[in-house]
Amino acid sequence: MIEEEGVVKEVRGEKALVLTDRKAQCGQCTARGFCEMLGGGKEMLSEALNPIGAKAEDAVKIGIPSGTVTKASMVVYMIPAVGIVGGASLGYCIGKLYSLHLDLSTLIGSLAGIGVSMIFVRILSSALGKRPSYQLEIIKIINPGEPQGTEGSADRTENDSWKQF
Repeated sequence: MIEEEGVVKEVRGEKALVLTDRKAQCGQCTARGFCEMLGGGKEMLSEALNPIGAKAEDAVKIGIPSGTVTKASMVVYMIPAVGIVGGASLGYCIGKLYSLHLDLSTLIGSLAGIGVSMIFVRILSSALGKRPSYQLEIIKIINPGEPQGTEGSADRTENDSWKQF
């Protein structure tokens, strides 16, 4: 399970907005330079399920199963890769079939493939994002009087908080 500590900024029904440190959360990510290039700041506001009833300004630990991150990465990276290669192959075959300029037909095919695959990724990620197993969840409220990293007042174990589909 991937866990991170943050502070609840706002509670919205069964969900909460949690402010976390982007540097700690993204430290091991190979794409962190891309996010920084897009203007990502030091902090990140994430929406998390709030089954333990954390309130605004509570220090909390949020988590998501490691397998979920792997599955999401496959969707985000592999589908576009397959789309661009498939589109390029299709463009090449069509160019060869109709005696078109092969470089141009391959380029057009790859652009069409990446476009279609990005639409598919958008639809799939929207559908998967509604599943509880693909959402961040507040798993522990950290007592303000205790040092961070010790057990808090409310705790959920990995076995009862994550239900794989």
